[in-house]
Amino acid sequence: MVSSAQMGFNLQALLEQLSQDELSKFKYLITTFSLAHELQKIPHKEVDKADGKQLVEILTTHCDSYWVEMASLQVFEKMHRMDLSERAKDEVREAALKSFNKRKPLSLGITRKERPPLDVDEML
Repeated sequence: MVSSAQMGFNLQALLEQLSQDELSKFKYLITTFSLAHELQKIPHKEVDKADGKQLVEILTTHCDSYWVEMASLQVFEKMHRMDLSERAKDEVREAALKSFNKRKPLSLGITRKERPPLDVDEML
């Protein structure tokens, strides 16, 4: 569906922070979320054998990037890895700000100068 490069945060780098047990728990929890039916198309052995990099590729190939992002954040929080959840949220905010700044209308970059008050008598 989408490459991992198009996600709002670097999931692979975050998954690399997990121990083997935590990665296994992440894999289990991610498959329990509401859109896990998307993951049912993937053989469980493929998910079970995947390392962090492979798991990111599996998820981003079969699922919408927004779902992968939101589900990953929730899984990190369920695992009590608030450090990774906060890091991902920070990356999403930074990516959104960069995107906004690239697409910012010119009018947002213009500063207005005060005009002197109009003299109504001169106009008449």
